[in-house]
Amino acid sequence: MSWTQVASGRYRRQAGENELFLKFIGDGVHRLGREQWSVSTTAVFKASPHISLVDGWNPILRQAWQLLRYLHPSIASTATDTGHIEYAVPDTRELLSQWLDTTFFVLAADDIDADDVIAGFGPNPSATLHFLPAESRVILHTAHWRTDGPGALQLLDAFFSNVASIINGSSTLQLAWGEEVARLVPSVETALRLPDTAPPELVAAAKRYLASAASLAGTVGVPVLGEPSTLPGGTRRVQQELSEHATTALKSACNKHGLKLISAVHAAVATVTYAKAAPENKEKPYASTIRLSLRPCLPAPYNTAAVAAGLYTGGYTVQVHSNQTLLERAQEYDRHYRRGVTEEFLGSRREYARLGLGVLRGGARPSPVSNIDVSFVEGVDDMVTSEYTLQNTGQVCLEVCELGLGVETVTRQPLCFAWEFCGRLTVSLWYNEAYHNHETAEGILVELKEVLHEL
Repeated sequence: MSWTQVASGRYRRQAGENELFLKFIGDGVHRLGREQWSVSTTAVFKASPHISLVDGWNPILRQAWQLLRYLHPSIASTATDTGHIEYAVPDTRELLSQWLDTTFFVLAADDIDADDVIAGFGPNPSATLHFLPAESRVILHTAHWRTDGPGALQLLDAFFSNVASIINGSSTLQLAWGEEVARLVPSVETALRLPDTAPPELVAAAKRYLASAASLAGTVGVPVLGEPSTLPGGTRRVQQELSEHATTALKSACNKHGLKLISAVHAAVATVTYAKAAPENKEKPYASTIRLSLRPCLPAPYNTAAVAAGLYTGGYTVQVHSNQTLLERAQEYDRHYRRGVTEEFLGSRREYARLGLGVLRGGARPSPVSNIDVSFVEGVDDMVTSEYTLQNTGQVCLEVCELGLGVETVTRQPLCFAWEFCGRLTVSLWYNEAYHNHETAEGILVELKEVLHEL
């Protein structure tokens, strides 16, 4: 359903089934002050030494955040209890300032770091941006129904593009508010032009993809802390980066075996899970998600970063087994990743989410699992610019030095995110502090790097 104007400066569309599905999951823990699978993406940045910032970063970043809303207004869209997505034009200075004051935060205290900020995140009606001057880091945080991992990175890139424009003096504050509604994003169902009623063969496909989640039951996982009644705490993360040399060597090993890098990382996570599992669980299968970005498959004009603030992702669950080698597991994953997004997968997206939402609304709750799930974002160098230059001299004026990406989790299931940026592979493990500790999480990443060297 397209956006329609329902009042002066107010626009609305029906939420898509996939948005409703993820919103239901996220909302399920609002009573605890948390939001399952809310997305956080981070970046460490710096200005080149020859750049003079007279008033510091705060006004520049605030202005860049304002411009990001103008270019990607769906970051300020809100979800209603009636199953709609709404957007209000900030057509007065007061409304715009109110939005900025409630979504842009400068956290200057010396005793607050990015991990503490992420651990303290709760539900918010809009996307938010948090600036930590001591770390030269920003954190962009949003509900998952509003975007996915690749989209969050594209939004971060658009934000830094705005920062560079402001440094260059080429940005303007004379924004024609009201015009931005032309850039509000559609649901994935609308973008794919999916019929409201799927044909029988796609209904059957949706049921198969949904049923794959049942393969999580009785699978191997990593040990957890606490009791069955232990309530979740905040989400924490550990992150490690391979050097360019180590990344190049790993990619060469992947090429030798005919593997994609994502397949090797996924297999390594499975292998580490088996290594960390309790002895009585080591013979169980390992189940995890094959996550696929739909963005390259969307028809024009939706196959570009213009729809960064939209949810265009999907996945299904697969198993590997204890008696397989690292290479055999990698080859199994490689078959799935190389097959990628099929026409059947695309066509079943509405029905998949509709069926899944029906199951959840019916009161079904999955049994607790502690398998490490996997999400690998490919093509990050094409999504995020690492260096911006001055227009008049060509000198570098702004550098993006380090990225982070993950989701909030209130379950016993850690999530491993991985990507390659500037020639270096980064792996990041996100976990709930009530069920895992920092030492254990770091040990998982250390062993993960060791396993990758075995290829």
